[in-house]
Amino acid sequence: MNLIKPKLLLVDDDRSVRESMTQLLRREKYDVLPARDGLEAIEEFCAHDVNLVVLDLNLGSDSGWNVFQRMTELNPYVPTIVVTAEFEQREQAMAAGVEALIEKPIEVPAFLEIVRELLAESSAQRLHRICGDRDYCRYLPRGGKFMDLLEQRRSKPLRFSADLRSALHTS
Repeated sequence: MNLIKPKLLLVDDDRSVRESMTQLLRREKYDVLPARDGLEAIEEFCAHDVNLVVLDLNLGSDSGWNVFQRMTELNPYVPTIVVTAEFEQREQAMAAGVEALIEKPIEVPAFLEIVRELLAESSAQRLHRICGDRDYCRYLPRGGKFMDLLEQRRSKPLRFSADLRSALHTS
């Protein structure tokens, strides 16, 4: 049985981010089309039957919002996850109609869950939600659960295992 892998368009001008996100998504069994700028993104979007877009807002000389608008004009049924290091983008994301806004650094398990949810949703289900409200646009603020856990760990005293304590005392 040959299952067709969902096709994701990943747009980020930072090569290291693009490569690491591509590897992550390919490990999750997605077919990933990486693009480094708006022009490449639109070319890939037009050339392939894309199931989901992961779009960085800061694309050097290109605006991610302009790229999103152009893709929406071409096919409004493809869900988009906007990823950004910029603050205060939630209202614009909701108004534009993106399905998710994730602030960097990305909390990987939550990001992957949003990808799975959006790919599982039909166009009819998406149309039944109200575009522009908080339920339509999933939001993952900077930090999230993972960063909360790191902060909790940092505020507690460091504990060593018995083996590590004995190794430290012998050196």
